[in-house]
Amino acid sequence: MSRHTRAIINLSHIKSNFKTANQWAPDSKNMAIIKANAYGHGLIETAKSLEPLVPAFGVAIFEEAIALRDSGIKKDILVLQGVSSVDDLLQASEKKVWLTIHNPLQLKLVLENPQNNKVTVWLKLDTGMHRLGFDHKDLILALKQLKKCQWVDELIVISSHFSCASEINNEENQHQVEAFNATRLALAENKNIQFSLSNSPAIVSLPNANFDWNRPGIMLYGLPLFDGPHSSDQQLYPAMTFESRIIGLRKVNQGEYVGYGQGWRAERNSKIATVEVGYADGYPRQAKTGTPVLVNGVKAGLVGVVSMDLISIDVTDIPDVSIGDLVELWGEQLCANEVASYADTIGYDLISSVSQRVPRIFLE
Repeated sequence: MSRHTRAIINLSHIKSNFKTANQWAPDSKNMAIIKANAYGHGLIETAKSLEPLVPAFGVAIFEEAIALRDSGIKKDILVLQGVSSVDDLLQASEKKVWLTIHNPLQLKLVLENPQNNKVTVWLKLDTGMHRLGFDHKDLILALKQLKKCQWVDELIVISSHFSCASEINNEENQHQVEAFNATRLALAENKNIQFSLSNSPAIVSLPNANFDWNRPGIMLYGLPLFDGPHSSDQQLYPAMTFESRIIGLRKVNQGEYVGYGQGWRAERNSKIATVEVGYADGYPRQAKTGTPVLVNGVKAGLVGVVSMDLISIDVTDIPDVSIGDLVELWGEQLCANEVASYADTIGYDLISSVSQRVPRIFLE
């Protein structure tokens, strides 16, 4: 390829990270969350690599589930947002895709449309995030209706989602566990009910939230799980290395400007490298001057405004820089979370925003 900007995806690291999740929660079934194109890592390739290891996959939207089935994935797939049309419900039943029900309209849709195949349902409980899900009382009523429905599978999973799990000391985490356990206790006499609460950070820091099913997501891709340093950081391996190369070098005299809108002014005589990556590739346009990159393994800083296809970096203090040298934008040597902090965003945003024009190179 003439352009070197690419995302190298280490599938072995994703598999290793999943096995680590299993070690942290050995008594749970861990569903691999591969929504949003596997957080930017490639939906189909990631699923095919993980399929021998996982009991099920989780995706956000129905179209992702169909893409997996059409690619030959056989393992169970849960659609976390469920469906909202009869056509999608019929297709989900035909392709044996599990559905989340999180509102009364979805409940009505399932109850009023008979299916040839039984539908497996996950019922969403709102324990405090106040985004999706039924409150305790309405969930109990919904569960009773679903249990009477002939085309709903006998096994129903009650799930919820943490709002602050990445903040280890946030008291809201235990409040949500307590709310979830209150519903578990109320359903103690019910048969064929399972429970799911933990996401990636909760698997590690809230073992009392690891129930029948956990839903590891970001940990599969090797990003740190918490707002501060944690021992788990050393046990997870970044799966994406986003890299490009230098295509231009020039001297910039003290007082001269670089980039659109004269976005950066040299305070000394400087050597500036131009790198063939920009916001059209998913590099964050809001990244500030000083955002780190690695040139030949040495940190350099972004200067000026991110362009659609190019960025400029200050390589004055790095010897022997040449056109063609590799630049790591984030990955195994430079954490995406660190880069994200300079762009007022999070690592999730960076890795999932790498655009489709960037080739993915898959390594086993």
